[in-house]
Amino acid sequence: MQTAHSIRKSIPAAVAPLEERMAFLKKVYGLLSISVFLAAGASWTTLNNEPFLRIVAGNYFLFIILEFAAIFFTMWARKKETMGLVALFSFTILTGITTAPILLRYSGSTVTNALFLTGLIFAGLSFYTIVSKRDFSFMGGMLTTGLIVLIVGGLLNAFIFKSSGISFLYSAGGVFLFSGFIIYDTFNILKRYPTDEYISATLSLYLDILNLFLMLLHLLGGSRD
Repeated sequence: MQTAHSIRKSIPAAVAPLEERMAFLKKVYGLLSISVFLAAGASWTTLNNEPFLRIVAGNYFLFIILEFAAIFFTMWARKKETMGLVALFSFTILTGITTAPILLRYSGSTVTNALFLTGLIFAGLSFYTIVSKRDFSFMGGMLTTGLIVLIVGGLLNAFIFKSSGISFLYSAGGVFLFSGFIIYDTFNILKRYPTDEYISATLSLYLDILNLFLMLLHLLGGSRD
């Protein structure tokens, strides 16, 4: 039988006492900041360690598999505080490592601009979602459909069409899609997530930020020769 305390912990943040709600949001955005910092540090370290960078580039598919495994591990361990944090931070470090070879394709100014725009868009959309008090639950189905279309379109263009025009549309569509996910996931965190789900809430926002950054990076171009 569940105790009153465990039942209370499972209620959505929207109806939790103000103190508990604020503690939940502080954990989410605090962990998100640490996750972004760890990913950036992992990318910088990988870029400045040429032997390791070559290992990553030469075994890129293996590292991607490890990323997916880390996502499932994080979701499994999300309510086990210590293990959940280890899983979350392991995943974010892995994403930083696998992003490093991608960054080599772009100029420094392009990477900086993409980082700046990602932060600006995330902050702006998060603020809008919080202050607007609108119901964004209707976006779930559209975003899921858009994600499927984006994945299928990207694969078709990569292996069949190989069109720069489609590639541009893919990146632009990805920017809009993951901007929508920021709004939708922020709304869910405010209204639907239980206050003990701060690790999975952090993971959702981190994935939105990471994918938005990669889409902006590709959209801005500036590839090195």
